[in-house]
Amino acid sequence: MKKISISVLTALSLFVGSFYLNTVEAAQVSNADKMAESRETKTSHFTDIQGHWAQTAIQDAIQRGYVDGYPDKRFLPNKQVTRAEFIKMAVSAMDIEVASLSSGSWYAPYVASAESAGIYKAGDFGNSNLTERMTREEMAKLAIKALGYKNVEDKQWMYLASKDGIISGTASGVISPTGTTTRAQAIAVIERLLQVKSGKELPVDKYAVAAAEVYWHKTNIFSVAPEIFNGPDNNNKNVGIDSWKLSKLQFGAPDGSVVAQVDELIAIDWNDPKDPNRKLLPSKEKLVWVFGAKSNIFTDDLQAYVIILKSHYVVNKKPKLYPFNRLSLSITGYNGKPNITELNMAYPIESKDHRKQIYGLVIPKSGFSTAGSLNLLASTISAGAPLYQSTLSSSILIR
Repeated sequence: MKKISISVLTALSLFVGSFYLNTVEAAQVSNADKMAESRETKTSHFTDIQGHWAQTAIQDAIQRGYVDGYPDKRFLPNKQVTRAEFIKMAVSAMDIEVASLSSGSWYAPYVASAESAGIYKAGDFGNSNLTERMTREEMAKLAIKALGYKNVEDKQWMYLASKDGIISGTASGVISPTGTTTRAQAIAVIERLLQVKSGKELPVDKYAVAAAEVYWHKTNIFSVAPEIFNGPDNNNKNVGIDSWKLSKLQFGAPDGSVVAQVDELIAIDWNDPKDPNRKLLPSKEKLVWVFGAKSNIFTDDLQAYVIILKSHYVVNKKPKLYPFNRLSLSITGYNGKPNITELNMAYPIESKDHRKQIYGLVIPKSGFSTAGSLNLLASTISAGAPLYQSTLSSSILIR
């Protein structure tokens, strides 16, 4: 009799436990379904976001409550955003306490809160008209301030934003700093900002980073070829990316009779067929690297970077002594002897296509050694006159 009672109780316990667990699980599933249903109900009536590239981000933003659609059941994802609207969205999304103001425009409390939080100050946008459209650079500036960056240089905002994955290109290698900001773009940036602030590492558009670096300080060598020009040993203010200064890009005679200008220094990854700056080069059969009278045609298996120098003279009162309206480029610090059959140091390049004349160097990715550092120099080209040069960058590189 006891054995039967125990068996019955055990079976009953199992049944009750199973019923309880199933009920809990059903409730959890039901709650999840309700949340999904709530999200779907809240966003599905916006017919103009279905299939939009930012649909998921827009839905997340609506769920967070810092943006909503219009009464006519449209969200208008491609509508331009003003500076005031973006500030309101950013302040609301980051849960920054909104100030209570008894007077002023509708956006005044959000602007005051943004100023208190240190993500905006008067003058950040060139003028004080916050009802003007928000540019992509202004959007990047506010996002970078929200991440706590300090001592940011002029035009560096988009570089930092793209490097952190917050901004991507509008096309391959195109960042459009003065481009307009749409509601969809604003939401995408704010959603990425929230993810970075939470510690998430985002995918990065490397072509956007390189383009943003050129926009910032006239070169992309530190983004395209970081292992050469900005390796881990470059950890002080005199080497690597910190050795590059805009003030070094203009130099010349002390009396001002000759003033040279480096316009841009563009690095191209020869082994990346999608590198957007490949368009600057002639076809490979018309591109050669030279040593004296000898030359080699570029091949697909050549592991190299191409560096193109764009330059001119701002002042040239001695055109007979400085007959070429361009500069030469060199890199010192490579060990070994020049070898035309092997790319073991920097060599000049030439274009056999008269429609695409380029000037610069090709440098190896591997198979070389250094004296411990590399110095990149731009120099005048003279006909027996004094040479003027500037060391554009210095990189510690031990190989």
